[in-house]
Amino acid sequence: MKRIWISLVALAATGALAQEPPAQSGTPARLEAINGKQARVFLQGLEGGKLSFQAYKSTRNISVDISKINRLSFLPKYDAEAVEANFNAGDYPAVIAELGPFMEPYWEYMLVDNNLREAFCTLMGAHRAIGDFSKVRKAADLLMACGDPVLQLRGQVNTALAALASGDLQAAEKIRTEVASEAAGLYLQASIERAKQQPKAALKTISVIIAEYANAVEWLGPSELLCAHLYLDMIGSSPGITTNSALNTARQVKNMYTGTHVAADARALWVSLGGEAVEAAAAKEKAEREAAVQAAKAKREAEKQAKQDAAEVASATHTRAATTNENLATETESE
Repeated sequence: MKRIWISLVALAATGALAQEPPAQSGTPARLEAINGKQARVFLQGLEGGKLSFQAYKSTRNISVDISKINRLSFLPKYDAEAVEANFNAGDYPAVIAELGPFMEPYWEYMLVDNNLREAFCTLMGAHRAIGDFSKVRKAADLLMACGDPVLQLRGQVNTALAALASGDLQAAEKIRTEVASEAAGLYLQASIERAKQQPKAALKTISVIIAEYANAVEWLGPSELLCAHLYLDMIGSSPGITTNSALNTARQVKNMYTGTHVAADARALWVSLGGEAVEAAAAKEKAEREAAVQAAKAKREAEKQAKQDAAEVASATHTRAATTNENLATETESE
């Protein structure tokens, strides 16, 4: 590794002294070796566990085993805030339109730690949301091989969900037994049970997640949203389960996870079940009740005021009559 970095320095120095720097192609990045040294490079590709790159201002290809590389840093050229906002709003096509073309050159480098992995996971989630499971499988395969336990888990879950989407329950079940997270494993179990048309069993599984893994937010939200879909599955076969069961659950999830893609997905389901009309009717009924209460209150106050006014008039009349009588009595005595 020391010889490689000496070569990099030499190549960079040679390039700096040249009258005309060589034209370079590839993906620009900053490469950090496991010994902490860094260099500007142009990535040429990653194959067979080896990263090929050119040092800055050099056209000589260098190949290094990825185990020797600590991290790659890329220069983001996309609207990260817009992508996050669109993803959390459930506008997955917009996420793919913005992030898809940008991420295309970086897919193969996800095997090495880098600053675009979260964006890569966001893109994978968007593809899953619209049902593009070929892209999901490709992305998940890279994550499962990247060496990061958290990203490996995401890759496993997405691979299992893609398998379920294609009807391969056996593959999904195999992955479920391999995941390190118990909460994620239970989420997959509930998803598999739903695919097997066992909604009651799936609801019991989700109740375990809610009771024992309340802090596992990454899996808790999707699990609670899954409940709404399970209620829909049970309509007609389970007494007491109606569309309202799913609608109310979706409403609860959208309110509990405000600002996340789970809330956006819950809201989409809630709207599809007539939630907006139900809410509008409830709001109208509430407004009418409040108006009736205010009208009754105003009527009572008016009646009270009328009684007070009448009492004041009667009192004033009585006072005037008494005064008149006194005056008459005085006049009579004077005569």
